[in-house]
Amino acid sequence: MPYINRIKITFKEVLIYYVIFIFVFQIYRIALYHSYSNLFKDIDFFSLLKIIILGCRFDFSSTSVLLFIPIILLIIPIPITGHWLYRRFIASIIYIELAVLIVFLNSDYLYFNYVKRHITNELLFILKDWDYLISEISSNFFIFIIILFIIIFSYPFFLKYLVSEKKNRQRSITGFIFIVLLMIIIGRGGFQRKPITVIDAYQHGSANQGHLILNGFFTASHYSISTSLIERDLKEETSYLETLELLSSSNSEFPLAKKHVESRNKTFKNAVVIFVESLTPKYIDSLSGNNYGVTPNIDMLVKKGLIYNNFFANGQRSIEGAQAILTGIPPLPGIPDFTVLSVNYSRIGEIAKANGYRTIFVTTTLREAFSLDLMVYAAGIEEYYGQEDYPLLLNYIDDAERYLGWDYEAFMHLLEKLDGENKPFLAFVNPSSDHSPFPRMHEPFTRYEHGTNSEGGFLNMLHYTDWALGEFIAKFSKRKDFHETVFIITADHAMVHFQDGDPYNKFRIPLIVYSPGNIKPGKSELFASQIDLMPSLINLLNLKGNYSSIGKNIFDSKNGYAVTKEGALINIFTRDGFMQHSLEQIIKFKPLNDNPDKILRSRLSAKVEAYDHLTYKLLTENRWSNPY
Repeated sequence: MPYINRIKITFKEVLIYYVIFIFVFQIYRIALYHSYSNLFKDIDFFSLLKIIILGCRFDFSSTSVLLFIPIILLIIPIPITGHWLYRRFIASIIYIELAVLIVFLNSDYLYFNYVKRHITNELLFILKDWDYLISEISSNFFIFIIILFIIIFSYPFFLKYLVSEKKNRQRSITGFIFIVLLMIIIGRGGFQRKPITVIDAYQHGSANQGHLILNGFFTASHYSISTSLIERDLKEETSYLETLELLSSSNSEFPLAKKHVESRNKTFKNAVVIFVESLTPKYIDSLSGNNYGVTPNIDMLVKKGLIYNNFFANGQRSIEGAQAILTGIPPLPGIPDFTVLSVNYSRIGEIAKANGYRTIFVTTTLREAFSLDLMVYAAGIEEYYGQEDYPLLLNYIDDAERYLGWDYEAFMHLLEKLDGENKPFLAFVNPSSDHSPFPRMHEPFTRYEHGTNSEGGFLNMLHYTDWALGEFIAKFSKRKDFHETVFIITADHAMVHFQDGDPYNKFRIPLIVYSPGNIKPGKSELFASQIDLMPSLINLLNLKGNYSSIGKNIFDSKNGYAVTKEGALINIFTRDGFMQHSLEQIIKFKPLNDNPDKILRSRLSAKVEAYDHLTYKLLTENRWSNPY
């Protein structure tokens, strides 16, 4: 066989594998476009063609990562690699990779409906949490069975097409070197100095266009495989502090350090912080004006409590919400969560303990679910209870031993643990019963048609959660320390699944501060987020001591803003408007009065950069909190 023909045949053999993988990526891209038409309504046919072409760059890069080792094994110039049996063996390995990729892309497709973006670093937590993974697969069991059937049925045809002739082939050193170099270049995304990253997809238009240009494997591999920080181009630290209007600390080495001095006017002895799974204003009738009728107890708390109408989750995952609430460290793109960060940070549990408080955390899930145990103990909270620690009290008709647990039992367990307690306490509860998949419920929680992943299923579970919360408040009100206790009700993140792509709906969550006789009912329009809860709790409970936070005390602030993480992007919400940023460019800017104010645009962009870069700088230099 002429030498040049060897190179051509080898190149064609590799190219066919690439085409198959690229075709699969594109199928899922087009499926996303058609399935979420409301989200991509600003993308016309010609824009879609452009996105398909731009997406090929990311698809080729992902394919190079997946195929790099199998292709090297296939074309390395040694005699065995040309044998038809060996080529079938490598083809089978590649088919297994393709099958796993299809299953993953299908999971990413389903996940997209929940958060309106691809999987990023959630992959590590999902893979560690087998109970949760199994529960999600079981809720979409029929879909995965069909995919599995197609994969098994297609395997013989795949082999027949790729290795159709029982003939041996010869390899070439030149072809091997050329293809390997080409795969490296394609894997990097081209000849540019830095390899292609997730951020590159957002330079071509809106965030939704960027989501569509990307594929789930690319985002997951870039954000899950590595726990290292993505570097920023930093400026002077003082400029960040001035932009954020942060008060100068007496210790310039730790600019976020604060010291709370105990006040004589101490109102509260205890605090109970309840962050409900996916609690969203849309489904709370007293906040939205809707008529779902499933939150009568929360509606009562809204009427009698202090409501923050512009309160936002800092992320889209439970672990991000827990991090923000318990440590005051904001989740940001390219910065690992604090379970893997080796830095000093303030621990709300230790601060409370130093003031003579008992600290306790109760969750409805298994203790190790979502790595919540790591979060709780790292926050210095002494007592932690999960589903394993308390019995079922009610007769549930469906999946009584469900992995996500039951809210009523968790609330009652906290009451039991606090029974007869004279010591001041700081308690946290994480009710997660309204997390999908949703089980069938008994009366009266059957108002809507049931579905394991439907809005009706969610509403029925939210009705149950609301009832359980009401039972807890009613029983707690009989305690002698009820009027010395403040209740803070919020969410871990918003429910995006059944909403449109409006940025406010993706992150706005309720914040209710309830303490009859102590907190005057009312409404606040202050813009705030979960990272503001730690400094607010420290001031509310009058906990003396040193702590560090980039957040603010919401009870004595007049101006505020909320910064949220959306995959690889950052959003900022203020009273003047909204901005979405990639840290390299502005993706979306929406002033409140729809007036494209250049000064406001520049100011919000500077604030986003300052917030992100200051956090990055202090964490990487281990200067977030003073360890002494």
